[in-house]
Amino acid sequence: MKQLVLRNGYLFLFMLLMLSSCNTGNLTDIQRLLSPAALPYLKSSKLIQVSSYDTTGGNNDRITIAPGAKAIIFNVDGPGMISRIWFTIDSRDPFFLRHVVIRMYWDHEKNPSVEVPLGDFFGSGFKYQPYISQYLGMTSGGYICYLPMPFERHARIEISNDTPQEIYAFYYQIDYQKFEGALESDVAYFHALWKRDVRTNYDSNYVVLNAEGRGHIVGVNMNLQSYDGSFGYLEGDEMVYVDGERKPSIHGTGTEDFFSGGWYFNRNEFAGPYSGLIYKNDTTGQIAAFRLLIPDPIPFKKSIKFTIEHGHGNQEIADYSSTVYWYQMEPHKPFPPFPVAGQRTPLRVMKPAKLIEAEKLKFQLNGQKSKVMDMSEFGPEWGDNRQILIEAHDKSTFGLTINGLKEAQYDITLYYTLGPDYGNADIFINNQKTGEINGYSLNTLPIGKTILTGLQHVTGLNSIDIKFVITGKDPASKGFNIGLDGLRVTPKRDFIPAWYILGPFPNPRKSETDRRGLDSVYLPESVVDLTRLYFGIDGKPIRWKFYNTPVNGYFSLNDKIEPSELVVTYVVTYIYSPDNRKISFFIGSDDGIKVFFNDNKVYRYTGTRAAEPDQAEMELKMKPGWNKLLLKIENNFGGYGFYARVLDRENKLIINPDQKKTINVKR
Repeated sequence: MKQLVLRNGYLFLFMLLMLSSCNTGNLTDIQRLLSPAALPYLKSSKLIQVSSYDTTGGNNDRITIAPGAKAIIFNVDGPGMISRIWFTIDSRDPFFLRHVVIRMYWDHEKNPSVEVPLGDFFGSGFKYQPYISQYLGMTSGGYICYLPMPFERHARIEISNDTPQEIYAFYYQIDYQKFEGALESDVAYFHALWKRDVRTNYDSNYVVLNAEGRGHIVGVNMNLQSYDGSFGYLEGDEMVYVDGERKPSIHGTGTEDFFSGGWYFNRNEFAGPYSGLIYKNDTTGQIAAFRLLIPDPIPFKKSIKFTIEHGHGNQEIADYSSTVYWYQMEPHKPFPPFPVAGQRTPLRVMKPAKLIEAEKLKFQLNGQKSKVMDMSEFGPEWGDNRQILIEAHDKSTFGLTINGLKEAQYDITLYYTLGPDYGNADIFINNQKTGEINGYSLNTLPIGKTILTGLQHVTGLNSIDIKFVITGKDPASKGFNIGLDGLRVTPKRDFIPAWYILGPFPNPRKSETDRRGLDSVYLPESVVDLTRLYFGIDGKPIRWKFYNTPVNGYFSLNDKIEPSELVVTYVVTYIYSPDNRKISFFIGSDDGIKVFFNDNKVYRYTGTRAAEPDQAEMELKMKPGWNKLLLKIENNFGGYGFYARVLDRENKLIINPDQKKTINVKR
């Protein structure tokens, strides 16, 4: 019996050693291949290169890829590990970085483990921008990747040409190590996923990755573009939820911080082996940055959800796209449907995120036909990826009524489509020509724009009638169609032109959300005397000071008081009314604000925000004579200022901070 037990014990030990020898060999190979400390150690694998070299012996070391075609550039059996990928490409499509796609499949899987536009995979989908990191880069016209990609049975890499033109030259080298034994049981497979939200006009975080299984994230790059040219969205925090947790195990401090930047990104000052800025364009509001999580991967055992705010509190509306790199055990959760080429194109024109969509308006067609068109294949700029197409004829007319207007005057921006069968039109309001459309273009483009300025509607009515008259077409155009995307209707705002300001007063801060200054009662709330001496922070004597409001309406306090952080400031003006009436008052502030009208509190906001016009509207009950409008504005850190205006359609109010009836400083 002892001999049987002993024999079985030796047999078990022998099998264990055999399995160990089979499984640890390639673990050692991978470690010795990738670790700098193992450079002197001998390697047991074989390096094989798959490339586009000219097999005829000539120098035509490239392949061509027809429009709409796929090329399989790597198709080998395992076990092995891709250790280097290099491309260089000659494509005449201006957006080939987004229109050419790289896909990778492991072990004959049906769904790709890598599916990314080629430019984004290597770092930038906006433009070719040379940079180099530890594992990815764009260098001297080439594209390089050193991220290791092990596979057990098979590996396939496809390049999809979704451009309308032939890729004239695609050069490639793919190096892989051929192993003799099986991979270790805990060697995970490489994955990469691209996502995009063209307009982040929602309240939840942007989702970079939502994966299931066991693995770890090793990198993220993001290509962001704002709609106003600013980079305010970089304030958004990353929040990572691991294995179904309700609270994030990683809660960052800002997008620029995640990419190892600081207060701002500057391409000349910010680059490194694991993180940095790839591309920045202040004119277009484009920015591309990368972070490789090599020393600090994010492991997960069941699932992971990697999210990031689009601006603090998800306040920013911008174009977000991301590529995330990770390793996980197969099978992986299938990726979402991949966007068509048009929906991957970088924004060519920055339309407001919130338009009145043309397909939602009611047109008077006068016998002409119209239809709603899906514009997805032509680009991402059309609202809801749709437009209204008016199938017009020469000299024909059609009309449009805009309802729900209450301001005295408006500017209307009309966004329309250019295309090979589009015509021209004059635009009339109240029988007066206010704009025109020139619709022809060889290609279908979303860049048509005309501004109808200074539009006044009839007093007492709340609508404007717009008339379109077809005036002809370009000789090269095939038709007279008019394609309309949407309208932006903007009131011509008359901001309150001048104020007296008094400050700063203390704004005690216990925490980010607990600031006491707004509800601390200071003397100006009971006594407003423009000649009186007051006492502010640290007992410093202060007086009321007069300032005009800039033409753009933003009244900055940062440059008018010192200090301007953790403070409270009062501003006052007076409004003269000839009678009892109700008017609308609009305010936007950075940060919190209280509004007092004739010594009654009518509005209070306590949060933190960047000031924009008309963030809040309230009704003011005017009395005959002068009415006092007092604002109390508090600041936490950073920007400090406000917008303020009243709606005076009949132009009967006088606004003057000195109450001098003979002077009306209202513009």
